Amino acid sequence: MRGTTEEATLEESENEFAANCGAVRASIWYSVPAGPGRRIAIRAAAAGDLDAVIDVFRPVRSQLEAVTCETTDQSGDAALTFGADEGQRYLIRVGRRPNSVDGEFRLDVFSPRPPARPPGKPLPRGGVSRSVDRLENTDDAFATRMRAGVSYRINLAPARGRCVGLRLFGPGTKSFGGGALRSLRCGGYLLFTPGPGGGGRHSLLVESNDRSRGAQRYRLTVAPAGGDDTLPGRRLGSRARGGLNGRRVDVVDLYRFDVLRRSDVRLRLRSAADFEVILLGQGGRRLASGGSVASRQLRAGRYFVAVRASGGDSGGYRLKKVVRTITSTRATVNGARRAQVQPGSTVSVGARVSAGSSGPVRIDVERLDPLFGWQFVRRYNTRAVSGSASVSFTPSAEGRYRVSAVFRGTRSAAPSSSRRFARLLVADPLRP
Repeated sequence: MRGTTEEATLEESENEFAANCGAVRASIWYSVPAGPGRRIAIRAAAAGDLDAVIDVFRPVRSQLEAVTCETTDQSGDAALTFGADEGQRYLIRVGRRPNSVDGEFRLDVFSPRPPARPPGKPLPRGGVSRSVDRLENTDDAFATRMRAGVSYRINLAPARGRCVGLRLFGPGTKSFGGGALRSLRCGGYLLFTPGPGGGGRHSLLVESNDRSRGAQRYRLTVAPAGGDDTLPGRRLGSRARGGLNGRRVDVVDLYRFDVLRRSDVRLRLRSAADFEVILLGQGGRRLASGGSVASRQLRAGRYFVAVRASGGDSGGYRLKKVVRTITSTRATVNGARRAQVQPGSTVSVGARVSAGSSGPVRIDVERLDPLFGWQFVRRYNTRAVSGSASVSFTPSAEGRYRVSAVFRGTRSAAPSSSRRFARLLVADPLRP
């Protein structure tokens, strides 16, 4: 039907029962009886510069009860739907907003397609690409067979900028009004394994978003999980390569690796796509994550790494793992924490690195000035072999000296520095 707000008027009492979409300055009213369908859909298109509010009311004795409302967008369009009671009469108001000019409009009122019923159409092996909307086709249902004890990958990938929901129902479902086994509010990926006696034909209900206008496109795919999708996962060495497709079921690659002793673990992910690397503990706890780097100090044990596609992206990736044993370093003088020698003596200053680590070591020697504190004397750059490093040092004068050591790290051992100084006293024996 077509109409115009030209010469339209407004009753004084109208804005007293207005819905929540704002006041109007002129209005046109329509009456619609509800048929046997459960919902009524309204589509409005305003011409010219008309900005309109579409309100729906239900008469209750002498009062009007607000049901829903919508304003026209920048294109002059509005769309809304609402649940209707059979035999109930509803009133639709097209109102001109206070700061708008008058103009013509088109109003379509219709019954949308009936809601989907279980079990749904058979889901093709390669998945489906469809669309739903909040007016005519609010949901789609599909059926797929699953076996108890077998894990399945389920991925619902809405078009970019859209938000489509999914609910999974078990065998024998008679109505989609009951509880679902799993659900996704805005698309996504999940792994599902039917339990004992849970095998059979499952139903997947794809549902539109009431707040999104226009077609809401999506792709739905279901497939059995492989060894790189769930336990045990691929064994991860120092490097790995792979590929993911966020619009199919290959959304996640899972790896496993072992840490033999307390270590600093760093994971670096390189990909042109929007992928994420996730570090997980044996119990599934997320320990670290990032778009390109994830790092954490780990105790001995088994750990997992998941590379996951985000936002429907697809492409290849390279994953690099660096595990460096956590070390501790201790500075020494003549192999001990403290030593005392006579002037002119030569001592051995050095470092002890835990776990028998070999690698570059830096040793600094300082002397105490009674007035101005510790002063730098000498730096040695040497190398630890099997956790031990030492150099010869001859103090130039009597006094108190201290020694610090830094292990600079290698590809397999993390750097560390001595927390305490080794102390050296150079002095003649005390005389009376």
